[in-house]
Amino acid sequence: MTPLDATQDQVIAANPAASTWLSANAGSGKTRVLTDRVARLLLQQVEPQHILCLTYTKAAATEMQNRLFQRLGAWAMMPDTELTQALAELGEVNTPDPTHMARARSLFARAIETPGGLRIQTIHSFCASLLRRFPLEAGVSPNFVELDDRAARLLRQDILEEMADTLAPSAVHRAAMVYRGEDFTALMEEVAYHPEGFKTSVQKLLQMRPDDSEAQLLADVFLGDEAEIFANLLPALEAGSSNDVKAHDKLASLHFAPANLTTLIALENVLLTGDSAAIPYSAKLTSFPTAATRKTIPDLIPRLNALMERVELARPRRLTLAAAAMSQAIYNFANTFLPLYAQRKAAQGLLDFDDLIARAEGLLSNPSVAAWVLFRLDGGIDHVLVDE
Repeated sequence: MTPLDATQDQVIAANPAASTWLSANAGSGKTRVLTDRVARLLLQQVEPQHILCLTYTKAAATEMQNRLFQRLGAWAMMPDTELTQALAELGEVNTPDPTHMARARSLFARAIETPGGLRIQTIHSFCASLLRRFPLEAGVSPNFVELDDRAARLLRQDILEEMADTLAPSAVHRAAMVYRGEDFTALMEEVAYHPEGFKTSVQKLLQMRPDDSEAQLLADVFLGDEAEIFANLLPALEAGSSNDVKAHDKLASLHFAPANLTTLIALENVLLTGDSAAIPYSAKLTSFPTAATRKTIPDLIPRLNALMERVELARPRRLTLAAAAMSQAIYNFANTFLPLYAQRKAAQGLLDFDDLIARAEGLLSNPSVAAWVLFRLDGGIDHVLVDE
């Protein structure tokens, strides 16, 4: 796509006559398209208060407002020739008449004089204003306080300290043992940001079988004849090639009465291919032991291969069980932390940024009140523009 094509696409996307969904790389002009679209709406005599622009951050909202005011302010002072060119590049008209140009020059004053100014705000600010307008319908306190990131972090830290000291020390300890991050507060933030994710059980999330357990896994792999297999295999390995000897040294200390996960992991390291193989972690059915050694134990090979196949099949299950154990520790922590976090916020009339969005979504989707809320909003908002 040439720069000319891109510019033309931006002009088309900025045309307010059609609803538009715009996706593009960072720095490619998405905010410019939104700014152009607002300018064209104003040129079509849409009242500023009937336009709602939403961004994700305050910085983005400020940037968008500055760009728009800079453009409208420039139009107010431009000579006719330059203004004509600017409007043509915008795609609004090719040959503006005096009335249209006079309207363009007046837009800056209209935007400044509009009660409350142009409505360019963050999604969180919009949700907060919506909830304050319909607190009873949304089920929130009319006097709720927005909990910013810093205050939310401090509140979560206080709850963590109480959990560690008295409320749930074992849950905190287990979560800390499996968490691999450097800052435990980051884990709390992720838990707080994704409360819905903890309503699905670990077993369902990982698509585990009802009977999946460490004991069942070991029973499926170790059938009771492994000690006999290795009693015959180890001498052959010790007398074999250097690779066979290395395998002997890794397997010689294994115990099968009873076998455990340590035994299984050790077998995986010897009996399965590595992660760089054509088929990673597959049984070495034709390559272990080496060909010369395999010829010395022909009667043992079928049983050894069967064991290798069971180890291959067991590896994904073992990893799933390990992930489940780690995930369950995080789940147990979350299932204690999340109710406490919600209770503390409710007791103090606090709503964090995620609460604002969730409550606003609930308000607009609740069949008992959504129609009324949308009717009231329709009376004040005709155009919604969302930046990222």
